[in-house]
Amino acid sequence: MLAGCLGGNGNGGNGNGGNGNGGNGNGGGDFSGETLNVLTWSGYEGVADLVEERTGANLNLSMISSDVEGFNQLGSGGTNEFEVLVLDNDWAVRNAEADHIVPLNEDEYPEADGLHEEFAWPYETFEQGGDVWALPPRWGWGGLGYDDREVDLEMLEDEGYTVCWTGGSDGSLENELTLVDWPTWVIPLVILEVFDYDENPMQIELSESELGELEEVLIQLFDNTTAVHSGAAAVRQDLVEGNASLVFGTGNFALSQIAKEGNEWMKIMFPEQTGGWYWVEGTCLINNSNLNRDLAVEFQRECLSPEGQYSICYGDAESLGAPVMEEAFDEFTEEEQRQILLYKDQGFEAMDEILNNMYQYLISPQQDEWLDMWERAKAQADIN
Repeated sequence: MLAGCLGGNGNGGNGNGGNGNGGNGNGGGDFSGETLNVLTWSGYEGVADLVEERTGANLNLSMISSDVEGFNQLGSGGTNEFEVLVLDNDWAVRNAEADHIVPLNEDEYPEADGLHEEFAWPYETFEQGGDVWALPPRWGWGGLGYDDREVDLEMLEDEGYTVCWTGGSDGSLENELTLVDWPTWVIPLVILEVFDYDENPMQIELSESELGELEEVLIQLFDNTTAVHSGAAAVRQDLVEGNASLVFGTGNFALSQIAKEGNEWMKIMFPEQTGGWYWVEGTCLINNSNLNRDLAVEFQRECLSPEGQYSICYGDAESLGAPVMEEAFDEFTEEEQRQILLYKDQGFEAMDEILNNMYQYLISPQQDEWLDMWERAKAQADIN
């Protein structure tokens, strides 16, 4: 997690910018004629509709495709335009340090009592300086994706992530790997497999010799790769068309569309002795001097309602995430639960097992070194 002091809470944006309607409850409060501007990932359109129906407000959603984009937009005057930000992981602390967002008050979110224990208030990744900066609405995880019609899960469990660069001890997985060009998703899993560290690979600072060893493994990884794509859509196409049977470092959020389209063979696994990573989104209040706090909190709370959880995790989501509210689990059919998690043939009953074997996705202190070695390794490799 990022360290250091926060830059203060801003110029009144954390205050009481609500309109006094007392409407921060599901179905409560009349915000007719009022507007809320939200900077968000896709998948929250259905929640916006629910808030509009229940409050009479108008919600404007502006989409971002990366946390960097959202951060830069707020840093370029967006704090005067938007009131809610949806982000990931330690970007909450980064935005807090940049004075883009303001702290949350626990008593405004009675639903938080029902959060799954992993995400209970105060959620550690969203906490800094004694304050909580974001509220989690959904999460997902990553490891090794595979076509369970073609790949023996027992081999993956025995040999772990090494099959991605060895092709498996029997050679059956040579040139069966497809990749997205996302080094910060792949490299943590390689570190977990190659080095004997019992801690988050995104918090470790490797030595020069370890960095060299890591780069050699990446070259082998690319040598065993059929293609490296700029986005997840092409990887999904590789898998569906049978051009590959493995995908490394791409999680359920990017692969769940395959299962949602009826392809139950799409699965993700993690070696028990190694683990994987998980991400968590967070909803934040932006440090806007005109923040309509009551209405903004309505949006955050709606994300935690059973209907909101179903909407952002499945019903109105192209890419599927997992819910954080236990009372919302029954909103999902068993088939939908399997399509979301992609873990064996299990639904949300596997959530604890998955989370207990995952590391929180974070920004590595060696990210620049990672990016440089990724490009060098890719250039040196003989990609098929």
